[in-house]
Parts: sequence; C-alpha cells; structure tokens
Amino acid sequence: MSEVLSELSKRSNADLLNRITLVKGDLTKQNDVDVIVSSVSADLDCSGKLNCALVKAAGEQLDDFILEHIFKPRQGDVFAVPSFNLPVAHIIFAVTPDWGDGFNREDRDLLRCYRRSIKLAKRMDAKKIAFPALGTGERAYPLPRAARLAVQGIMERIDSSLEEVRIVCDRDETYEVFLERLKRKGWSGAG
Repeated sequence: MSEVLSELSKRSNADLLNRITLVKGDLTKQNDVDVIVSSVSADLDCSGKLNCALVKAAGEQLDDFILEHIFKPRQGDVFAVPSFNLPVAHIIFAVTPDWGDGFNREDRDLLRCYRRSIKLAKRMDAKKIAFPALGTGERAYPLPRAARLAVQGIMERIDSSLEEVRIVCDRDETYEVFLERLKRKGWSGAG
C-alpha cells in the first residue's frame, strides 16, 4: 500500500479559513452573532468566570434552565439553551473536559465540543457563531493545545452556510496563541 499521508490531510475547506475572525473582548458582548458557545462541566457547575458573566447578563433563569433541562451530560456533549436577556438567539453549552495528563481522551472530547457546537449551530440555521477558548479557564487546558484543537475542530466543520466563526479571546496571551495557530494554517483575516 502506498498512501501519501500529507495529501490525505489536505482539507477541501481551506478557502473557508478566512471566515474565522479572531477578536479580543468579552463573549457576552458579542451581540452581532446568532449563537455564543460556553463551556460547562459534567456536573453542570456554572461557577467559572465566563459562566458567571453569562448568568449575570442573561439572568438567573439561565442557570435554572440548565439545571432543569440538561440530564447526565458527558464530556463532548453540547446543548442549546435560550439566551434569555442576551442579544443572541441561543447559547450552546459544551461539556468540556478537565485537563489531566493527555492520556484520558481529553483531546478527543475537546475536539468534539467544537465539532458538535458548529454542527448544532448549523442545524439551528445560525450564520454567525462565537467561541471562547474552550477549556482554558477552570478546566486548565494548556493554551497552545487548546488552540490547536479549536482550529482543527472549526476547520473540520466550517462550510459555506456559516458567514463567520468568531474566536473571542479575553486575554492578550490567548489572542496571541490563537493568532499564531491561525497564521500557521494560512489565515490572513483580522479581528
């Protein structure tokens, strides 16, 4: 058998790379997108910095809705919930893994979060979706690894039905790591 692996990895959607935008800012203030994504742990704890900001912006009914309507989540699962007081159509919560040692399938589960979030957003006819750097807060995922998986997952699911996939970075360090990763892929967009 004589397969050339480098040719097998070439993605047909590489021309869609520039539909990705990278911005510094607050995910809860992305009011010109259809869907925002956040992470939640498998025990549905919404106490992280981002989720506290989401609950504050959307209202306490968001936390109540999650606890009443999401049952037995597993790492890699995604759930669409109403946005309540946020100026977007929906919030998608991705059940992100806690970083361990890399041998417990954390990469697979984080990659699934991006893939499944985009798939779900497209099923809801969303045209614009905004992601934070999933897993890099309380989940303690190494930033370069999380950026690699984020870009991979987005590139595997982006298509012409999406006008924009926005990555919102809340810190300069996060922005720089994602910028480097996107440029390695040939990205020439701007935030």
